Amino acid sequence: MAQLPESLSSTYRSNISRFLCHLEQQGQRWSALAPAAGDRRPAALEATVNTAMQHHRLDRGTRAALNLSFNLLLQRPSGQVRLAPVQPEHQTVMAQLPESLGRKQRSYISRFLRDLEQQGQRWSTLAPAAGEVRPAALEAAVNTAIQHHGLNTSTRAALNHGFNLALLGPSGRVQLTPGLPEHQTVMAQLPQTLTPSYRSNISRFLCHLEQQNQRWAALAPAAGEERPAALEAAVNTAIQDHGLDRGTRAAINRGFQLKLKAPS
Repeated sequence: MAQLPESLSSTYRSNISRFLCHLEQQGQRWSALAPAAGDRRPAALEATVNTAMQHHRLDRGTRAALNLSFNLLLQRPSGQVRLAPVQPEHQTVMAQLPESLGRKQRSYISRFLRDLEQQGQRWSTLAPAAGEVRPAALEAAVNTAIQHHGLNTSTRAALNHGFNLALLGPSGRVQLTPGLPEHQTVMAQLPQTLTPSYRSNISRFLCHLEQQNQRWAALAPAAGEERPAALEAAVNTAIQDHGLDRGTRAAINRGFQLKLKAPS
């Protein structure tokens, strides 16, 4: 127990502790079941875990806790690995993904949908409403799946790309680059002469918009417009109330040939 990863959740620590207690009650020891170097699916340990869950009422998360903590691939008694979601609505979600989405990103989304099924959840209860880029329940489910269920850390980015979202990592992480494809396009279209400092200011402003469930498209100036009111207000609020660099306004003015002003 003392050697478990510090990042392991208290729930998973409890699951492993109870499994070790169960071994002691059965007259068994971890050392007799522990995987050899490079062995990610030790048969004796897998059988013992499955028996403990099926017949001794250990928590369903015990196997996942052991897999995450010891980098294992213990499986259910059937030995079958689901390669695709089984819920019709999840199969529909996969079928409706953009054709431009890469194979790896499709795989990450597929695994996330399978994880939802294993947890008794459905996409329809987490899916974003029209225009919503950061649904709280979906963000929490994705972060939990990455942190505690062993899903790839790129799962969040795959969902952002596949569904035009701006999901963020757990609180405390700083979003350094925009997640929305439209905001990535804005960055790609900035003048090549723009300094790295100004580029960084604009990138952070776009990240700020995503965190506020806003989009550049809703604020961008019309053709020939030099001082769009909504964009000016958003920039000033971001600087005054959200800690963005004071050079953000100047960066946007230079990058988009605008004349945004500070509050009067």
